[in-house]
Amino acid sequence: MYEKETPIPSIYISLIPILVTGIALWVSIFVLDTQPHFALFLGAASAGLAAYANGCSWVIIREGFKHSISRTIPALLILLIIGMLIGVWIASGIVPALMYFGFEFLTARWFLPLMLLFCSAMSLITGSSWTTIGTMGVAAVGVSEGLGIPPAMTAGAVVSGAFFGDKISPMSDSTNLTSSVLGVNLFDHIRHMLYSTVPAMVLSLIIFTVMGFIVSGNGAVSDVSVYTESILQHFNLTFWLFIPPLAVITLILFKVPAIPCLIAGLILGGIAYLLFQGGSVEMLFETIHSGFRIDTGDADIDALFSRGGMESMYDVVALALISLALGGIMDRTGMLHSIVLKLSRFIGTVGNLTVTVLGTSLFVNIFSANQYLAVILPGQMFEESYRDQDLKLKNLTRTLEAGGTLTAPLIPWNSSAVFVYSALGISAGVYAPYAVLCWLTAMVVTVLAYANISMDRVKPAETEPEDQQ
Repeated sequence: MYEKETPIPSIYISLIPILVTGIALWVSIFVLDTQPHFALFLGAASAGLAAYANGCSWVIIREGFKHSISRTIPALLILLIIGMLIGVWIASGIVPALMYFGFEFLTARWFLPLMLLFCSAMSLITGSSWTTIGTMGVAAVGVSEGLGIPPAMTAGAVVSGAFFGDKISPMSDSTNLTSSVLGVNLFDHIRHMLYSTVPAMVLSLIIFTVMGFIVSGNGAVSDVSVYTESILQHFNLTFWLFIPPLAVITLILFKVPAIPCLIAGLILGGIAYLLFQGGSVEMLFETIHSGFRIDTGDADIDALFSRGGMESMYDVVALALISLALGGIMDRTGMLHSIVLKLSRFIGTVGNLTVTVLGTSLFVNIFSANQYLAVILPGQMFEESYRDQDLKLKNLTRTLEAGGTLTAPLIPWNSSAVFVYSALGISAGVYAPYAVLCWLTAMVVTVLAYANISMDRVKPAETEPEDQQ
């Protein structure tokens, strides 16, 4: 993290890696239609070279990406475990069972709003948007294809619900991080977010309900018997298969950390695979590593169930490592600090200050592909600005969540969006317009700021921040 004794580079030097990264990403994604990994690597390399030319030592540059990567090692491990979990839960019949009963009880008209609510509830309980997307989201996409609903719409509902529940969950790592960065009490932070997230959720429910009626009204519902028959033919279904997901939820309710919970789900899923699907230990290990593969003779069904495995997360982990290196170098050498300082001229009013924080968080998210950095850096940069206007810091943390965390899955090269693609097979460029809650929340936060609604201020007799833990 940037330290004041490090000389701040000029804005021109600071923009070099931004320009290199932006051009490289544009060429790789829109011209060459390739993955963004090497583009971000070029950006990280240019950041290191620019910093070195400006007088920064290799030690400072190394500490930048080293610190940035080291603090996210648990998250990278979670990624690998979720990849294993997806493959095993499909092979064991857990995801197919969820899909089968979804076909039985869900209708096309109400499917999208119900998925929004179900994913919100699961993410609230688990505190993990990625876990929700990697489990319930996979099943939801399968059900939607059988109901004739465009997968992009379903992915939008899943992502919206997963990130909504994540944001208001006291067990979410990103929610805890955001509040802790500025010393705001966790539950004060969550309660203050409700002013923006609840209206966004209500509007999202209305929009998804309208979408569902339009899609079903156009006669898009297909014959789900093809899917249900294939599931019954290739998987042995039993209500015992619901034990692993219920066990994971129970462990999380007892505040067991994410990694042990996911490992428990992986072990229980493996046992279910051996007991109910007649699998071998050798095939279980292969599934854990390479994912589940099936050959039904139907290409759509094969593509739906053939996924998961630790291998499926290698691209996500590699992208995270490179993007963290880029963001860490620019943070530690003061480049992002220099850029943000240039934005200070726009913060004269509460509304302008809020929009500037939202824009800065989005900016950092785009060019560092790191939602944690998109919260940490703007939080540190604009803390004094909020204090100068006698605004409580929970106003800032709410804005950081809207601009930093909720926009992460909308950026194709961000690790959150790459994870969604790995789990659901749908890219951010396709589902982003339908992830309405993710971009509606920032709009609601902006309206609240300009209307001066729920913008709590420090009273003269109070010592700020009163919400410190």
